[in-house]
Amino acid sequence: MLEELLSNPLFHHISAAQLNKDFNGLTYRVKAYAKGEILASQGDVCNRLVILIKGSVRGEMIDYSGRLIKIEDITAPRAIAPLFLFGAANRYPVEVTANEPTEAIVIPKESILSLFRRNETFLENYMNLSANYAHTLADKLFFLSFKTIRQKLASYLLRLSAQGDRFLMDRSQQELADYFGISRPSLARELGHMQHDGLILVDRKQMTILNKEALKILIK
Repeated sequence: MLEELLSNPLFHHISAAQLNKDFNGLTYRVKAYAKGEILASQGDVCNRLVILIKGSVRGEMIDYSGRLIKIEDITAPRAIAPLFLFGAANRYPVEVTANEPTEAIVIPKESILSLFRRNETFLENYMNLSANYAHTLADKLFFLSFKTIRQKLASYLLRLSAQGDRFLMDRSQQELADYFGISRPSLARELGHMQHDGLILVDRKQMTILNKEALKILIK
């Protein structure tokens, strides 16, 4: 079962033989979750690393009004909240629920610390993944700082247009709506409005910026 971990970025450049050697004597377990089962509740102490080996989960945050906001989907072979395993406030920032029948390898924090000591490559992979995750969170906070959907879209599209005014979107409409924390119909409606106003041209996943200066003015 440990070989399932080799496809995870945390274990890149680590052989199956080395993996089995590193895990020798360490505590870990394989756990199955039914669709709709909660893997972690928002605010729970994050004292283990959960690495998906099958299926997918969603992270949702409960705001102060009690509304459930979808943050992201996480699919195998990704790890869940690796950034929050350490630090004084090591609690899950979201509620994690299985989208479908899911399996994961659950590794206690103490075993992760042992892996750090045993394998420098794993430690470097973990640090790189955490840094990338922190960058993604910073990006998300940046987009959330804009008040309107049009502003969020303008900023996002300007980033993608760095190499040219015609490009393919890197996310589906549903993925982009989840990323912005809005509904897909609201996103699609605003894309239609922006196209009607002559700012962009949408052809499925292909996007063409028609008025870049107007988009820049939106986010000033």
